[in-house]
Amino acid sequence: MKVVVAGFGSTGDTVPLIALAVGLRRAGHEVVLVADQEAGMSATRLGLDFRKLAGSAQTVVTEGSHGWSETIESGRTSPRLLAELARFNTRAWIETITDAAVGADAIVASTLGVYAAASVAQDQTIPLVFAPLQPTLATREYPPPASGLTRTPRWLNRPLATVIARVGDLAFSRGVDQARRDLGRPRLRLAWDEIPILMAWSPTLLPAARDWAHPDFTVTGAWHLPTPPEWQPPAGLIEFLDAGDPPVYVGFGSMSGFSGAAGLRDRILGGLSGHRVVLASGWAGLTDTELPGNVYPVGYVPHDWLFPQCSVVVHHCGAGTSQQAARSGVPSIPVPFTADQPFWAARLHKLDIATSPLNPRRLISKDLQTALVHAASDSTQQRALAVAQRMAAEPNGVTTAIESLQRLIAQ
Repeated sequence: MKVVVAGFGSTGDTVPLIALAVGLRRAGHEVVLVADQEAGMSATRLGLDFRKLAGSAQTVVTEGSHGWSETIESGRTSPRLLAELARFNTRAWIETITDAAVGADAIVASTLGVYAAASVAQDQTIPLVFAPLQPTLATREYPPPASGLTRTPRWLNRPLATVIARVGDLAFSRGVDQARRDLGRPRLRLAWDEIPILMAWSPTLLPAARDWAHPDFTVTGAWHLPTPPEWQPPAGLIEFLDAGDPPVYVGFGSMSGFSGAAGLRDRILGGLSGHRVVLASGWAGLTDTELPGNVYPVGYVPHDWLFPQCSVVVHHCGAGTSQQAARSGVPSIPVPFTADQPFWAARLHKLDIATSPLNPRRLISKDLQTALVHAASDSTQQRALAVAQRMAAEPNGVTTAIESLQRLIAQ
């Protein structure tokens, strides 16, 4: 079969798509990866057929947009950001996916690519499969991750999820319909109940909700891309890791454009004085300054290699980082900024493998010192190892996804 895998976003958004594409190819299927330029280097190295979507998530975040600036400063998704994303290179995306999908048996699309992919699937009568990295179905069990909320009355959660889904549909469908008018095509017809969902996260971290009403969904497990065997860590990092106790990792991935980033870094490092620290630069360039002697700065280092060598992971709780932190058997100190990050922070905390989340806008050094005592305790460390063992025993997420795709296409 031929499958198009499409999506857009940061490293955490694109790596699972690369993992699925690699798995499909190894299983003997033809696959085309259509994604942000962030995925291009890895896709090329792995020999994938790669098509670049117009625009860059990193440019949006690091150079800023009005909507992103409002979102990162407030912690709540700005309506302006939603409108910007809904109009972001939509026609170009439809055209790129259209070219990639010639002769395809299915299109698998993640959240930011699914509406453009749905447009192509409709025109070419190709089955569409939705592949979110966070839950999108309404449930009473927790508030919708897109809300950024973690504490709401149970009765409110389902209607809140319905409202958020309708707002998203309205915004993104308008952008797609405008592009379709420009291309001389009819309006998009999108029936979510008819679209199978492959949920790319660990069922240990988040099992299926008992009241999800969708007729066809599978919690596959995370789509993990192992560190390439040819990758070698910097010699200085090896020396640092070998020179003492396991360090504390600090990194916030793609979180950039936050006006308080430098102050947050300094307060965190102040709370970690006396501890060995690995500080990841990330898109915010956190290492672009003089650092204390106990801090080792790093650029790109694969999390599956680094996290197990650390004692605690301080991170923003993006979906990918949360999965890898839990998988590594190392406790977390969550510092969520926005979007679904508070949701994943709450999940890690509920499993008791993370401390209570710390607010990056109000965090002080003492907060981190207190959190570190809890995270480094023997009981928390033991629970983190137990969760990691349960995740390691799960079926392979990519294999499960491919089996589901084969079933869907055979119907």
